[in-house]
Amino acid sequence: MQRAASTARAALWAQVAMFWVDRDDPDLVEERQEADLAVAIALRTTTSKVAYLVRDAHLAVTDLPRTFARLAGGDMPVDWFEKLVRAVRDLSPYQREQIDELVAGWDLASIPADRFLDELRLLRAWFDARGARPSPEAARDVAVELSGHDDGIACLRITGPIPEIHSLAARLEAASRAVQTQQRHALETGAPVPFDLDGDVARNHTTMSLKALQYAIVHRTLLETGGIEVPEPAHRINVVVPVLTLMGLDDAPATYDGVTPLPAQMARRLAAGQKTWYRILTDPTSGQFLPVPADQYRPTAAMVEHLRVRDPVCAAPGCSRSTSRVGQNDHIEEFDHAHPARGGPTSIDNLHRMDFGHHETKTAKQIDPVRHADGSTTWSIGVPERARITLAPRRDLLTPTIAKALSEAWDHYQWLLDIDAYERTGQIDQFLREGGPEDPLTTGEDPHHHENNADRCHPTDPPF
Repeated sequence: MQRAASTARAALWAQVAMFWVDRDDPDLVEERQEADLAVAIALRTTTSKVAYLVRDAHLAVTDLPRTFARLAGGDMPVDWFEKLVRAVRDLSPYQREQIDELVAGWDLASIPADRFLDELRLLRAWFDARGARPSPEAARDVAVELSGHDDGIACLRITGPIPEIHSLAARLEAASRAVQTQQRHALETGAPVPFDLDGDVARNHTTMSLKALQYAIVHRTLLETGGIEVPEPAHRINVVVPVLTLMGLDDAPATYDGVTPLPAQMARRLAAGQKTWYRILTDPTSGQFLPVPADQYRPTAAMVEHLRVRDPVCAAPGCSRSTSRVGQNDHIEEFDHAHPARGGPTSIDNLHRMDFGHHETKTAKQIDPVRHADGSTTWSIGVPERARITLAPRRDLLTPTIAKALSEAWDHYQWLLDIDAYERTGQIDQFLREGGPEDPLTTGEDPHHHENNADRCHPTDPPF
């Protein structure tokens, strides 16, 4: 079903792209209007919608030929490709070519939807790393927005740096859970019910929802909970910063809890304010997080932190629920409590994090994951089986690209040393006649023009 939809959409876009007329050329206004009208009539839609459709179709066919081929072959879902197109609209053709080449090489069959979006967002963040953008701290704002329908509803919008907003949301969620527990206790004992704004809790003998409690707490006490103790967060928030970014040698983006890209400068400021840093090692070529050995049932604190970096969202395929604050550590091969030596070890290789609902579904044997030696996991869904998918392990997205960039930079440096040696010994003319070591950045070009290599570099290029 998905493959047929992808193939059909690619065929439509290929046809629509043929109606492209340069939107910036004032001499082609009549021709452009004629083309838009023809497409609008054929698709039974409006010319305003056609203008966007033709633009995206032209971009897809012209600037994203490799990923468009994946769409036409049924390998890429339509929704994924449309998000890719939206992500590259404001980039240059050269940058689109880079993203097209990289995404087309991804193993799309083993990437769940949430991970595709995470990797696409991080990839897109490369091109914003050195742009002139306002600092997140300068965007702090609180504003009241009316619904626009004169219905008595308004919204309080709080804007600020991602870590601060996430921290506020986490404290508000923890406070609401603590108050909800206290409401439940009050109903059982007959004590006064806290935060019962409209008396509904006492009247209906049921606790308020977490969303309603979060509103009540903000409205009444600005996150003070009237003496009710709010538990400390079970986990810290991880900001994963590449070591070169931390050292100020690169501006590769960091990631907030392994998912949300953060500007390099902001990541360095966050790191500078911490007394303790935690080092996470990754494979230098694949980016896969390296396992930490353990031999006990309950994971150590270090193991849990490792899992939270590797599985910032539920490991179940297609699930995007965060496991940063609420989630469970699950044994892929069930732990044998009676005979621990028989299997199900408590080790990084046999653990992942899941949200409560999917964990219960796995416990009920409705979903069955099997971890393989290469770190991939095959998921069988349903009994009898209704679907099966093998997912590659989540990896650090920056390690392979940085390793490749360092390797290429070293090869180019060695080439420059060879050229300097030829010039010092007067053998450069012989080198040009007979050939010599090729510049890895300009293989196939005239090596005598190596002094122009700097012109080929783009300061905002990601290290692909």
